[in-house]
Amino acid sequence: MSKLFLSIDFEDFSHDLGRDLGLWITRPLRVKALTRAYEVINTFLTAHGNARATFFCTGIIAEHAPELVARIAQDGHEVACHYHFHDCIDLESTSLFEHNLQTALGHLRAASGQPVQGFRAPKFRINQQSPEQYQTLAKHVSYDSSFLTGTQQSAKAFAQRFRGLKIVPIYSGAVLPKTPALRLGGTYLKLFPTALTQRLITQAQGAGMVPHIYLHPYEFMSDASFALSREELAPLGAAKATYWLARQHQWHNVGNATLAGKLSRLIGAQGLGGRLDENLSKLAA
Repeated sequence: MSKLFLSIDFEDFSHDLGRDLGLWITRPLRVKALTRAYEVINTFLTAHGNARATFFCTGIIAEHAPELVARIAQDGHEVACHYHFHDCIDLESTSLFEHNLQTALGHLRAASGQPVQGFRAPKFRINQQSPEQYQTLAKHVSYDSSFLTGTQQSAKAFAQRFRGLKIVPIYSGAVLPKTPALRLGGTYLKLFPTALTQRLITQAQGAGMVPHIYLHPYEFMSDASFALSREELAPLGAAKATYWLARQHQWHNVGNATLAGKLSRLIGAQGLGGRLDENLSKLAA
């Protein structure tokens, strides 16, 4: 069995949800919560063979908490790009996308002291129907990990469209006939039994893909330190505030306390694979 790879979409959920909901354009980040989450993740990695991982960091974190991004790099992890704000790139023009990408890369490089080779679009949303955004991406980074697929063949076909840009796909597939496709990571790993994720891993390997799980800082925490309060949600009105309080419970409470144990069982004795940038020959389509 091939080693499992782990990447982290390193973002401030509280900042990004408020921006999505129109509560603010930007505001101070929860740097203490991000730091605690990073420490939990790094401790987990250390306990699994002093493993290294890839952190897809938003540029806004590098801008306002450069010392945290520097620490991630100093601990031996790869710092990659998760855009500047956690926005839906597929809704933006190519020129705006390039401006925001360059802004993020500038802050990430300055904070980490590393070249930034990788990119993942927030929510995996980047225009994959027209080539312009990927052509722009190819000018600035070496690889992209925003492509969801059930086969290595489809990832290779997609990669052929963008010479010079490697594609590191995330597996997405149905575990039963006529059921929705599930991604290998995120909420799916947290909410469902370990056996279901193991089945996705087995399916990914059967499809010729190296299994690669993605997670977020808030999923390693069970104290709701990234959740928005009722007071912060109040401008939405009582009904919407109540709805988003309930939705957040899924992200910040349900299954969070058992995530590390599930992940440990999935890693098993073979250990983790390491940084994505150091393993592109194995991972890229």
